[in-house]
Amino acid sequence: MRKFFKNLDDFFSIINSQIGKPKSVKLVSTGWTNFVYIAKSKKGKFVFRFPRNAFFARALEKECEFLQQLYQHDSTLPIPKLRLFYYKNRPYSVHRYIPGKSMTQARLLEYQKTRLAKEIVEFLFALSNFTPNMKLPKTSTFLARLSKVSGKGGYDLSKHAPLIYAEKQYLILTHGDLNPGNIIIKNGRLKAVLDFAFVSYCSPLDDVARLIGRLQGDFAKFLLPVFESKFNIKVSESDVENLTGVWNYVEQKYVEYIKLNHPDIILPKNFS
Repeated sequence: MRKFFKNLDDFFSIINSQIGKPKSVKLVSTGWTNFVYIAKSKKGKFVFRFPRNAFFARALEKECEFLQQLYQHDSTLPIPKLRLFYYKNRPYSVHRYIPGKSMTQARLLEYQKTRLAKEIVEFLFALSNFTPNMKLPKTSTFLARLSKVSGKGGYDLSKHAPLIYAEKQYLILTHGDLNPGNIIIKNGRLKAVLDFAFVSYCSPLDDVARLIGRLQGDFAKFLLPVFESKFNIKVSESDVENLTGVWNYVEQKYVEYIKLNHPDIILPKNFS
């Protein structure tokens, strides 16, 4: 039996079964790995995520289990409280909508950037000190598995070399996909960190490089000094560039996969 969802599935009925008759249901057209719906009802506003393929169905199950453990460990952390459900043996998640803007959309003043940099590093440090009761891979291993989905047209695993090298220097628990779209800001403060499908063990610099590589502007000058101090790591420009290059390649191959297999997804301008 298929364990993921397709365009023709009756998402409205599934949403209705969870929150009652919705007042509105909106498809987030930029969902890369899941069909993402934002729905309103008398019970509140919720986010539903339905995986698009078997790989991300497994990743969603892993993410829900991980976040449940992390929430039990420290309920004050800025993470969504995910609930996992199944429809005809297919997993999907639900969580309350978290108001705010993604870091991609937010416009921050300098003092807010200083504060936000500290909040992000504090979160990463807290995450690095958590020991989940589940088996998680290295980030390079996870990306190698992902390449079997996104690399049907040819994938050069040697492109992961800087990431593998970084993992040999320093290995801790990391978010794994800390791009600015997964960071929610409200009133200039860190409101939530989303999407832990890539959670894995890697160098702490990987999350920082991932974030810097996708941001425009000068946030790196606020983030890196705080990161170096908190993690007691000296960061070179080449370190960041090398890891950013890995992620650029991963995204390039996944964009090729999306264009071929999911033309309904609206890619950001810089990926189209």
